[in-house]
Amino acid sequence: MSDSSMGGNLTKMFADSWEQMPSSKRLLIVVSLVVILILGVYTVFNSVNQKLNKTIAETENYRKSLNYIAENQYLYKLNHAKKEAMRQKLIAADPKVVSKLTSIASGLGFDVSVSPSDPHKTNDDSGTEEQEIVVSLKNVEYGKVMQYLIEISRLDTPIYMRQLNLTRNSALTSSDTKMNVTVTLLSYRLKEQNAT
Repeated sequence: MSDSSMGGNLTKMFADSWEQMPSSKRLLIVVSLVVILILGVYTVFNSVNQKLNKTIAETENYRKSLNYIAENQYLYKLNHAKKEAMRQKLIAADPKVVSKLTSIASGLGFDVSVSPSDPHKTNDDSGTEEQEIVVSLKNVEYGKVMQYLIEISRLDTPIYMRQLNLTRNSALTSSDTKMNVTVTLLSYRLKEQNAT
């Protein structure tokens, strides 16, 4: 018996059985097959939908991560550029702060006492050292004190005024008011520079 005749016989048997079944049974079988088909399609659709939702969620997470990286990369580059600009300023600055402060005073015609402290590392990772410098001026005219402070502010060296104490040393009626001044400055330098 060949496969085609066997298949034909099975089809004929199925058709005969189908015809002999009561219509309620046939309806039940058709409904069952439709329900099984619907459940199968739903299962496949649900599985595909879950995978699609998972892929969409992962894509959204990747997009958020990329946006976060892009935003922070800009901030990182900006901070890095600022840090590098300060580093170049520290390298280019005259590292002899004490001698610079003394020469400014000499140029204005008075003596100054400059007392630098030992430098210590800053609390950040910039590679800089902070040094406190106390400048004392005795019996100097008010105008020259102001000029001295202006000249200090014009220095290329990163130097900042922390404290200023002014004491009048002459009478209120005097035209050339004399002052005793103590200025506390902060200076910054790279660790590898050996200067005061």
